[in-house]
Amino acid sequence: MRILKLSLIILISFGLGAAVSRSLSGKAVPKAEKAEVCHEEAEELKLSERAQELIALNTEKARLGTFSKSIPVIGEIAEDAETSVHVVSPVRGEITETKAGIGSVVKEGDVLCRVSEMNGETAIHEVKAPIAGTVIGAFAKVKDMVDTVSSVYTIADLTKLSATFDVYEKDISGIKLGQKVTIHSIAYPDKVFEGAITFISHRVDENSNTIKVRALVKNPDNFLKLGMFVNADIMIESEGRAIVLPKGAVYTMNSKKVVYIKTASDKFEAREIKVRDENTREVVLAEGVSEGEEVVVENGFLLKSESLRSRMGDGCAE
Repeated sequence: MRILKLSLIILISFGLGAAVSRSLSGKAVPKAEKAEVCHEEAEELKLSERAQELIALNTEKARLGTFSKSIPVIGEIAEDAETSVHVVSPVRGEITETKAGIGSVVKEGDVLCRVSEMNGETAIHEVKAPIAGTVIGAFAKVKDMVDTVSSVYTIADLTKLSATFDVYEKDISGIKLGQKVTIHSIAYPDKVFEGAITFISHRVDENSNTIKVRALVKNPDNFLKLGMFVNADIMIESEGRAIVLPKGAVYTMNSKKVVYIKTASDKFEAREIKVRDENTREVVLAEGVSEGEEVVVENGFLLKSESLRSRMGDGCAE
């Protein structure tokens, strides 16, 4: 089936030559004027709806939107949790039972241990978790004596962690508080963690020429660990709105950037554009496409092939 489909695509590619028409007046063009016409006139290509379906050609209406690019940085999850609480016993006494240890995940109100009060009577008191989190410190065991000052446990909320990154001077002008950060760890290559910038240092490190930037990172499943090294992308949003297209919509022909505009059910126009900015997935246009125009965003390779073939046939190739 795959070979049959490939054969059909090849046949369509050859057959498109007969379907290509140029949006010229149909009159003969003097040779001396031809190069100028090739540059200025719009090129129209014809492709049947059946052929479009076979090659899975896909179009989208051009839209105004915001655009973002990323600044790659390297950083480290903080050694200490953003939120942690030291838990003490409500009374002086002896620990008679422990219910939690280092690494235990507890809810607010869970019993951590029980203490027998030292006042001549047998009174058992429960030491409870004041917050939900993970036990990162356990400082006493059964039969140990405790007081009302020393910590018995430390509980940290590891669902939100602080991370510090080094940003080069050339990139710092684009960094602002609240900007989105996507974090990646070599330990979990398929997972993406999200965060936001909470602090930008006012000092440049004289050895590395970088500025420290801190972000608060969401860690709902506790995958990220304290002290872990991570890679991140700080997302920089452009100001204002512009036409933004998927990168797959833009083709390069003769050193020019081109998109294909669907003008009818079976007709397409090759349109030269100017690119203002781009990232790995999207392109923001400076000019060439208007909002609402229908642009080929996937599988326009046959249209490009026919554009090149027709231009070479007319002597338009550079």
